[in-house]
Formats: sequence, C-alpha cells, structure tokens
Amino acid sequence: MISQKSLVDTVHLLSELVVFKSYTFDEFLKKLIKLLNNIIPVDSCLIYFFDTEKKELILCASKKSHKKLVGKITMKRGEGITGWVAAHEKTVVLKNAAYKDERFKVFDELPEDRYEAFLSVPVVNREGVVGVVNLQHKEPYAFTKDEVTMVEAIVKIIASGFEQVALGRKVDSLEDKLEERKRVEKAKGLLMKKDKLSEKKAFDLIRNEAMKKRKSMKDIAEAIILIYS
Repeated sequence: MISQKSLVDTVHLLSELVVFKSYTFDEFLKKLIKLLNNIIPVDSCLIYFFDTEKKELILCASKKSHKKLVGKITMKRGEGITGWVAAHEKTVVLKNAAYKDERFKVFDELPEDRYEAFLSVPVVNREGVVGVVNLQHKEPYAFTKDEVTMVEAIVKIIASGFEQVALGRKVDSLEDKLEERKRVEKAKGLLMKKDKLSEKKAFDLIRNEAMKKRKSMKDIAEAIILIYS
C-alpha cells in the first residue's frame, strides 16, 4: 500500500503533469516516469508514443538510459504485447515469464525483454490510443489490483497532455529539419560557386565534414556560410 509521504509526492507530481504546457516533451516524460515509479517501484519503465501518421508505436522514453534506442525501436499496432495493448486499448498484466507470452516481441537490444513481470497500459484520449506505458520487474511480481487501477487512472488523466507535448516536439523536430535543409542548401550553393564544385561534391563535403567532426550538417553549413559570405 502506498505510504502517506508517497501519496503526497504522487499528488504533487500529478499536479505538475496536468500543467503540461510548462514542460518540453522530455521533461514531461521524466516526470511521468518518476510518478509511475512512485506508485510502483519497478526495474524498468518504457514509454511509447503512437504516431498516427506512420501508424506505429515509437519508444520515446525509458527509466534506464537507452539513448541509442529511443526513437529507433518501433512497433505496429497489434505487434508484440505493446502493439496488442494499443490495438485493443486494454491493459495486460503478467506476473512472470512475460517473454513466453505468445504476443511478446523480442528486441535483442533491450535487456528488459528478459524481465519476468510485465504491466502494459494504453494511454487513451477521446480520439483513441496515443501511447503505451510498460512497467517491468526483473523478478516475478504480482501487480495488485490497486496498483494497476492507479496506473490506469494516471495515464487517463495525462493522456491529452501526453499527446499535445508529443506533437509539439514533432513539430519542433520538423522545423529543425527544415531549417537545417535551408542552411545546407545555402552552404552547398556557396561551395559550388566559390570552389567550382558539383552539387554532389558540395553536399558530400558537408556531410563528410559533419561525420568527421561529429557535428550536425547544419553546424558545418553555418560555418561554411560564415566563411564564404
């Protein structure tokens, strides 16, 4: 049973998440993970966002550091337990041997796929599923009815905020890519004009410099623009 202190902390964290416009997507997710872990101290918490355009679930946050996997691991609706939860908008609770469930999809990169206990809850708003939250234990664990109910209530409350901050991040990302493309095009044009390079060679030069210096192509493009303008 949740302690008085833990209950106060939970209410405080939830009140912060309700005012979602104050946070970036990453900040929102960190607070959500902290809130969920406050309700059920787990070994793993993975959060997926459902991209309605691509029709797939995308790993967007993790309690453990999975920087190389966030944004890379994806599943279609109906694929794996997570996809099943998204497709049916129903919670799945597994006490042990979750990896033996016929719906389970293995990702070798995720050590969590060898964990025993698994709680998967859909994040649903008026339009439908917007994400899935997975909580896992390394050892067998019987999630109580109260724990499951509390997690379901939490994700229901924050569903709209979750979707809006996620879409905000997506828009920001698209704008960043558009800005990078503009800068690269300008830098490419300067290289073609000043150094008499072909379009392909100018582009390759920018890309190769970015890889060599471990910078973004936008950074290299801006340096070229600064030098040649």
